[in-house]
Amino acid sequence: MRENRNYKMNPWLLRVIWASLILLIGYMMFPWLIRKMIYPAPFFNVGAPPPQIEEVPLTLADDTKVYAWLKRSNHAPNDSTPLLLFYHGNGENLKSMQMGGMFEAFADLGVHFLALDYPGYGKSEGSASEESILAAADQLFVWANEAFPNAPKIIGGWSLGAGVAFQNAAENSANIDGLLVISPWSSLPDVAAAHYPRWMVNSLLKEQYDSRKAAEKITCPALVIHGERDGIIPFSQGKVVKNHLAGEVTWLPVANAGHNDIFQRQVVWEAVGVFLKNFIAAE
Repeated sequence: MRENRNYKMNPWLLRVIWASLILLIGYMMFPWLIRKMIYPAPFFNVGAPPPQIEEVPLTLADDTKVYAWLKRSNHAPNDSTPLLLFYHGNGENLKSMQMGGMFEAFADLGVHFLALDYPGYGKSEGSASEESILAAADQLFVWANEAFPNAPKIIGGWSLGAGVAFQNAAENSANIDGLLVISPWSSLPDVAAAHYPRWMVNSLLKEQYDSRKAAEKITCPALVIHGERDGIIPFSQGKVVKNHLAGEVTWLPVANAGHNDIFQRQVVWEAVGVFLKNFIAAE
């Protein structure tokens, strides 16, 4: 007769198995977590634009529909009024920008202001990624060239949007007149490595947004603005991309400014106004 034995798993082996499962689940979820950290689209509902702002629908090569809003200059615009294509930060959309007064503020400076909602943001379809966002930015530039053939074109952006602006400007370097970037990074992995171990970043982060490399292709006049106390995108990274730009650069370090309060500084708006007037005066 066979002896009945009651086996018990070694507690140490059980802990190893649980730890391995937790690590595996964490590794599988990490790309999702990274995506949520890079593209935390806000919950502001983006419906129809308010009066005086025009909706611009765009269709990407894969039939994804994305949307931009256009606010024309408040200063008697004509066919050579400058057009600023602007890319927002990762936690914004068109509605939050409009509620914050961005459209009016730039239109008051004498330019047409054209801002894009990334795939997965607002009404825009699809999912946000480096590939999809840059495809949308390229399509926006195509539309801008067709709609405003005689207008000087400036590409601009803040935070993530500065990363998009660098890539979009490098891709269209022969056809742009200016670059305006606020709180830019040298690359997305560089930003991540400022907060997490470099080995983890290198092994798990696939998206690049390499602004340093893109800057070398951009020869138009540029304005680069960065808060000296930026705790999200280090101030040193703004200096890096400033030094890699191939054209004339105006550099504005903003004392005592961080990341999310940069637009609250009057010196920033003064510098932006002076920069944009250069293109208006050339009409």
